[in-house]
Amino acid sequence: MADSEPTTPATSATSANTGNIVALHSSSKDERPSEKVISFVKRHPVITVAGGLAVGAAVAALLPRRMTRGAATRAISIAQTAGTTTLLFGKRAGDEIRLLGHRASDETHAALEGLEERAEHAGDYAAGKLEKLATAGLGFASSIARKSGKRIEQAGEATSEGTHKLADFAEDLRKKVGH
Repeated sequence: MADSEPTTPATSATSANTGNIVALHSSSKDERPSEKVISFVKRHPVITVAGGLAVGAAVAALLPRRMTRGAATRAISIAQTAGTTTLLFGKRAGDEIRLLGHRASDETHAALEGLEERAEHAGDYAAGKLEKLATAGLGFASSIARKSGKRIEQAGEATSEGTHKLADFAEDLRKKVGH
């Protein structure tokens, strides 16, 4: 080894263990047996099905015929019971879902009626407030109209007085000019 080569690496083999020379395996949980079986079946589905058929055929060949007929009869009976039970549970589930749907519809209807009442009260409240505001606006407009009328009347009187003075001045001027 030459002197220019470092004797220890600068970083480890993994980024999780920086500074270590040898990468350490992290302590991971061991897979459960069911997970191992599932992963095997996912990787080799054809082998799994073929193995299941072979084992089933071997067990069926080893069993006496009387025993297989009884087992088949029991299996059919169990399958019929399971089918009937499934049908019954399905019917009950359908009834429950229908009942829940009706309850939800009734509750929604009641909630909407409550909202309708609240909206009606809010509308009545708003209408009352708008009526008061309109009355106040009408009073204000009436006050402005009265004040404007008084000012117009004063302006008319002033104009009339000015017109009379101007007419008198014109009369005096005409008399002086001699007409």
